Amino acid sequence: MSPWLRNTLQIELAPDQVNLVHSEWKLTLRGGRASMTNRRFPAVAGDESSSSPWKGALRALEKALPTHAGHPAHVRVILSSRLVRHVRVPWSDALSDADEETAFARHCFDKVYGEAAAQWELRLSPDRDGAPMLASAVDAGLLCALRDAFDAAGVRLDSIQPNLMAVYNDYRRALRNRNAWLALVEPGNLVLALRHQGNWVRIRSQRIDSGWRDELKLILEREAYLTDPAVAARDVFVWASGRGDIRLPEDARWQFLQLAPRPPHGLASTEQERFPMAMEG
Repeated sequence: MSPWLRNTLQIELAPDQVNLVHSEWKLTLRGGRASMTNRRFPAVAGDESSSSPWKGALRALEKALPTHAGHPAHVRVILSSRLVRHVRVPWSDALSDADEETAFARHCFDKVYGEAAAQWELRLSPDRDGAPMLASAVDAGLLCALRDAFDAAGVRLDSIQPNLMAVYNDYRRALRNRNAWLALVEPGNLVLALRHQGNWVRIRSQRIDSGWRDELKLILEREAYLTDPAVAARDVFVWASGRGDIRLPEDARWQFLQLAPRPPHGLASTEQERFPMAMEG
């Protein structure tokens, strides 16, 4: 691809819809020029308690992908938090290599989620030696079906990322080394994670409804009560799916800060492409 042209396709996959954001940036004699198209495809949402709530969204994606064949672009798929599970994996000096770390992470998932975790593909995001790791799990059937869909459409897939890690990558400069909560709000779902001195120290995912502003304050109070006071944080960075300015909660105890919608150029940073949580296609 020409160094004067940046062409990206970002696909956001949720159980009930697929959102395709195609952006192009060109360097011309008059400077940089950007353009963007955003197409949403509703999907017949499956039961999210079932083993494959993503099948309707995959069918919608399969219909949309062929129009992008033959157009070189950097392509990433971002998976809704409703399709991903996360656990915090404690540090252990007894683990000697990546295989043992993965096996230990799978043990942690088994303890939390039971037999269903056996069908999931795992990725680990290590921080530093001696620090806990954050692990993500996705239905292996979904990852296989995505790769097959892109192969069939003749579109190259560069990466598959959980939404939590995509948001963190996009806003890592604002979040780096901050002692703060990161709240990801999607329709019907909240992921709440705590960062302290560059480490993930707590993470929780749960269902929410349209009254999430009041729910968020109550959830924060509960999580703060269960968290070591030594890692307490007041700042709460809020990212809300597909929304511009939102009315943030108001509370004297918390400082709520909105993360702007994901920038259309999305994949400009090569650091994002190498992020260890990315599930490579």
